[in-house]
Amino acid sequence: MNNLDTTQIPDAERDDEREQLLSAFLTSVNMQKLEADEKSKVAQSNIALSEYSASATETLPDVIKEKIKHLQSIVRSIEEKPVVVIDEHVFDKKFKINYHERLNKSQLAAIATVSGPLLVIAGAGSGKTRVIIHRLSYLLELGVSPQEILLLTFTKKASKEMLGRAEELLQNKLVAKVMGGTFHSFANHILRKYANLLDLPHNFSIIDTSDSQDTIDLIRSELKFGQTDKAFPKKARIQEVCSSARNRNLTIKEVIETDFTGIVKYTKDIELIYRGYGQYKTICKLFDYDDLMEVLRDKLKQNLVFREKIQDLYRFIMVDEFQDTNLVQKDIVDFIAQKHRNIMVVGDDAQSIYAFRGANFENILRFPETYPDCKVVKIEQNYRSNQTILNFTNAIISNAVLGYPKKLYSENNTQFKPIIKKFYNQEEEAEYIVSVILQLRERAVELKNMAVLCRSTWHWHHIEFELQKRGIPYITVGGLAFHEKLHVKDLIAYLRLTQNPYDAVAWHRILKLIPGIGKTASGTIIKDVMQNSGKISLEKYNTKQYSGALQLLANTLMTAADSNMSVKERISLIKEYYIPILQSRENDFAVRILDLNVLEEMSAKYETLELFLSDFALDPPSKKYSDRTTPMTDEDEEKPLTLSTVHSAKGLEWFAVFVPHALDGLFPNSKALNSIEEVEEERRLFYVACSRAKEELYITMPSYVKTFNAFCSYPSRFIVEIDKENYRM
Repeated sequence: MNNLDTTQIPDAERDDEREQLLSAFLTSVNMQKLEADEKSKVAQSNIALSEYSASATETLPDVIKEKIKHLQSIVRSIEEKPVVVIDEHVFDKKFKINYHERLNKSQLAAIATVSGPLLVIAGAGSGKTRVIIHRLSYLLELGVSPQEILLLTFTKKASKEMLGRAEELLQNKLVAKVMGGTFHSFANHILRKYANLLDLPHNFSIIDTSDSQDTIDLIRSELKFGQTDKAFPKKARIQEVCSSARNRNLTIKEVIETDFTGIVKYTKDIELIYRGYGQYKTICKLFDYDDLMEVLRDKLKQNLVFREKIQDLYRFIMVDEFQDTNLVQKDIVDFIAQKHRNIMVVGDDAQSIYAFRGANFENILRFPETYPDCKVVKIEQNYRSNQTILNFTNAIISNAVLGYPKKLYSENNTQFKPIIKKFYNQEEEAEYIVSVILQLRERAVELKNMAVLCRSTWHWHHIEFELQKRGIPYITVGGLAFHEKLHVKDLIAYLRLTQNPYDAVAWHRILKLIPGIGKTASGTIIKDVMQNSGKISLEKYNTKQYSGALQLLANTLMTAADSNMSVKERISLIKEYYIPILQSRENDFAVRILDLNVLEEMSAKYETLELFLSDFALDPPSKKYSDRTTPMTDEDEEKPLTLSTVHSAKGLEWFAVFVPHALDGLFPNSKALNSIEEVEEERRLFYVACSRAKEELYITMPSYVKTFNAFCSYPSRFIVEIDKENYRM
């Protein structure tokens, strides 16, 4: 619209001018809408599924065909099992909770089947958490001791919520005695508790993925790999290979030949680095995330006394999100459940989307193979989405090659079919999405109840620009997490050394903060520390320029190692030492100090340093402490819209969901198209994205996107497979 100086124009003329401008504006908008509608109709009408690559199973290798055939036979056997029918009299006993009132029939069957193995297939939005909470309450009301119950989840938040709600439901503090937590926190607890029996150090340090990569890089440098060959794999790739092999029970060679063919010629070198990495961790009393799982699994397997202790300790086991377990985690669960066999696993094969983390989709499919006498309960009533969205998502997953057939239904019969639109380019797509967001906002749908879910973060760049242009507040789920910030990791490294003075990774990090100490000097000092019971032989460095700084460091660590000091007092002491170092290195040190203050405040609730460091490593602080993209308007006015990857959105829900860039090669990702397993995981990812919507779902795409390795112009194959009656254009 034109910019007018209206101060000198009479009211009548000004009103006429405004009327003309408004008419012209509305005409323009209407024409744009008609053009956009015409363009959107070009979408997928004339494209046949046969035109898509990797869309049929006939071209698969025989070994993959046989595996699919075997898994399909397991799934069929489940369908042949009788439906679990609960005896109504099990609730005749006077219970504090009226389970009949709170749960549907399938949910009741899941909570009342407490003896023997049970597989609960809980569809998206079907009240899975509610089932676990009520089953936990039911067991306690039956008189099961809380110490005999083990609840394994994939986030600390999930276990805390379940235990908290069960305690609130029962009004009984006994719930707090249930062993609930993530696989990693459970392993950490058990390995420390039985360290003497297992011949393990009590004070081992837990290193995160970044520390693991740095340790691998140290070994790589010591072995002089990569100094003459620029193509030698970097530390992150080597760590990824090693972790993948461990989570999938494969050798380094098998993983490289299957998934990393571009580095096959370095296989023997990587195997050598891997062996060195393992030995280095043992010497320095370090455990990475994979060690926690592997060591617990191996000790359960090899140490019969230990296995029987754990089996007798936990007679009832519940595992949440079983579709996301890896092979090592499955082994752990099977070893513990071996004696009493009272194990319930809950999950949805249609939401298995974490293969890149080592999750094995087959675990949930093969549960009946491990436990042939298992009972199966399907929970298909959905409490999240309306039926039109469920019709669409049911259609997505019905085309899967593998999976338990299920048909979700809802009592919400709102008639709003998912909308699919195609636009000329990415800019028009972004303009449309943001326009609909504003329309929804005018309809009193709050921004916090809307989300744009993308396959990759770069898919939202044009949308982000459009949101900024129109001053719409939003947050992006991603960016540098609080626990990944360099200054936070520095402070944690000092703390780790007060617990485990043999932690060479932490030593390498903090020694290099002292002027004059580089990689060589750092290595020399660390060797000295290892030979001197975890202490620095200060007299050896009296002639060095850094001797005074080294003395100050040693004194600080010795004082902070005092077991009579609280965790907060230790951090305060170390912070006082560290701030001058931070000031000398960083221009924005004042902002970074605020992060250290947050860390100090967070530590106040912890009674022991061991617990604080374990929690920090295994369940890092919330993303609320991270830097986020901030809008150009005042966030206080309105809670923001969410831009998120689909992986980060699992378990969440919004009134309206937008899934942009739905082109084949983008969603599914082009890298997945050569593998039927990866294409199927992409399908499940698309299913997860669409099933986050409660009332309105919008799927959009530009006419084409050119990437560095593909030209994408076809609509996603997952859309083409769906009957057009299930959506509108």
